[in-house]
Amino acid sequence: MVKESMTSKIALTDSDLEVPQSEVQPLCIAMNPKLLETRRSGDQGVLDESLRQEDFCLGASVSEIAITISEDVAIQNDTSCLHKITQEGNIALHRLGSQRNLELAGEICHKGESLLMAPNMRLDTPLHYAARDGDDKKVSIIIQSAKEGRTEARVLTARNKNEGTALHEAAKYNNERVAEILLEADDGLASMLNDDGMSPLYLAIVTGSFNVAKVLLQSSFWMNASLESYTGPNGKTALHVAVHLSREITEEILKRKPMLAKCIDSSGRAPLHYAAIDGDRDTVKLLLEYDPCTAYRSDTNGLFPIHMAASMGNFHIVDQILQQCFETSKLLDKEGKNFLHVAVQRRRLDMVKKIISLRPSLKELLNDQDNQGNTPLHTAVENSDQRSVHFLLRDETVLFNIVNRDGFTPLDLACEKMDEGLHFWMNAEYCIASCLALIKAHSSPRELHDWKRVVPSSDGNEDKTKPSSDDKVKENSSSGEEIEMKKMQDEELKKELDIPKNWVVAAVLIATVTFAAGFTVPGGYIADDHPGRGTIVLAKEYAFKVFLVSDAWAFVWSMLATTWFMYAGTSTVDKHTRRRVFFLAWQCLWVAFSGMSTAFAMGIYATLAHSSASISILLCIIVLTTPPLATVVSEHNLLSMSRTVGIRQGYRHCIWPTTIHPQVGKVLRPALQPVGARVIYSLLPMLVAYAIFFLFPLLFVSKN
Repeated sequence: MVKESMTSKIALTDSDLEVPQSEVQPLCIAMNPKLLETRRSGDQGVLDESLRQEDFCLGASVSEIAITISEDVAIQNDTSCLHKITQEGNIALHRLGSQRNLELAGEICHKGESLLMAPNMRLDTPLHYAARDGDDKKVSIIIQSAKEGRTEARVLTARNKNEGTALHEAAKYNNERVAEILLEADDGLASMLNDDGMSPLYLAIVTGSFNVAKVLLQSSFWMNASLESYTGPNGKTALHVAVHLSREITEEILKRKPMLAKCIDSSGRAPLHYAAIDGDRDTVKLLLEYDPCTAYRSDTNGLFPIHMAASMGNFHIVDQILQQCFETSKLLDKEGKNFLHVAVQRRRLDMVKKIISLRPSLKELLNDQDNQGNTPLHTAVENSDQRSVHFLLRDETVLFNIVNRDGFTPLDLACEKMDEGLHFWMNAEYCIASCLALIKAHSSPRELHDWKRVVPSSDGNEDKTKPSSDDKVKENSSSGEEIEMKKMQDEELKKELDIPKNWVVAAVLIATVTFAAGFTVPGGYIADDHPGRGTIVLAKEYAFKVFLVSDAWAFVWSMLATTWFMYAGTSTVDKHTRRRVFFLAWQCLWVAFSGMSTAFAMGIYATLAHSSASISILLCIIVLTTPPLATVVSEHNLLSMSRTVGIRQGYRHCIWPTTIHPQVGKVLRPALQPVGARVIYSLLPMLVAYAIFFLFPLLFVSKN
């Protein structure tokens, strides 16, 4: 009675449900170990035994169970040994692939069409696996079995978890023979997209499976292929990715679908945009031959292909675009910048130099203003790009007094970027400002209002240049601005205190070395058994006297530098005193460095002069030239500046300028020293020190 009631209950519940046997999903029952061994060994006997057990189990089930609805038959059939799965959800057919297993695979394919469609946990069918492994024979067997069972279309178009077909798998893993078989079986697979929106051709190109891409493109179907066959994500086509991966594939695509050269993606970019970024001149030339109009099409950011090539510094691409479409030189992005603006903004000076030298007519673009009124010179100054600034200023066609929409000239922008705290006078901002001032660049009439802004003081006080009363009221009314100002003050104070602490280490090292050298003199002392015992052997030598003077000089000046660096690194000392003693200590350190170098050189010379005169002289020259050379190298920007000033104003102006804008001089007083004065100011302390080192001992030599 219980059995009958259960049967009737099932009948009432599922009486209207009719599921074809091939649609039933296999139950998750572990695969028989013998069948797993069959998959590895290809033993036909094991497979036959498994199939006999399957038939026996099925017959027993039919005879013993009275339920006759079609679902029960499907469930029993699905629980057969061939439907049992591994932990990944694979049935035996998923993994039978080697040559000796092909016959077994054929046997399994004929056991039921549901086996051909059986998905694993990732929804991969046996055909997906065969395509991924590149097993073209197994692919052919599965397709042939599907044809016999009239399920070919369903087997071929089955999708996995990523919505990919077997052709996607073949394309991804570069299995060209499998791709050819699948395309012959159903050319509609070429236009099916996975969940990333990729067609098989797009996937093959983007993964570098160029063999599959060639097979697809060279098939007879592809001559009339739909646009979907080239589709990729975000509106891209296969041509968008081919242009920077393979010129051969690019050419094949253009032969079959020339209209793809016009297609744009979601960012508004045509294939030419990507070719311009990549830098392949031949590809750019090919694209322009098919459709030169794409050179005049901008993306959603307003960038044209020539802008993108310029931003990447691709000179050959820019030249090729100008060669075929010269009018693109006048194209502006949405910010009103031409391609030279963009190149200067991205610091692509080498590209700018080459294109200007090759096409001098483009020099007129160097004075173009963007939507904000900025020229390339404004942009270079804003970026603190010294190389670009010097290059532009050396071209006499470049105007350096153009005012932008904010009322700033390049000199105004340079002064805006100058740091009011401790700084190195060869920093880019100061060199640019100095160079512009020395060539008599003008500042705008609003300079006094804009330059005289509140500069955070390292002491927490306002600088001497104060804002107007209205500006002060506005500042005090905003607590956020006060917090920001306090933060800037703290950062400036920390910077000013940390810099001297770093340099005091060098000063202490020089003092330590020179102190020790004073008691470990070269040549040693006279022995006790000789007249004048305990005295210095080389005491009467001129080189030794130079050694003593320079060593003592280095010790004294290093101690002064140490003391002043300590003052400069103390927060209780006011800002102006800190800065003054810091620069004094800096000069003392260089003098001490020159003294230590001289002491070392003279110590070597005094010791080796009689035995190895040539070597000792060579070493002295090397050591003595080190401090001046270090100074010159640290001010290497002076050479570029002097050349620029010489071209614009004459080289006499480099030694000493005639006139400088008076208001500019007030603001840039430290940075406006002429090139000659800077060199003299840097080298003079060392030259004076050398004179003392070598002349002072002569007084004692003459007395002896």
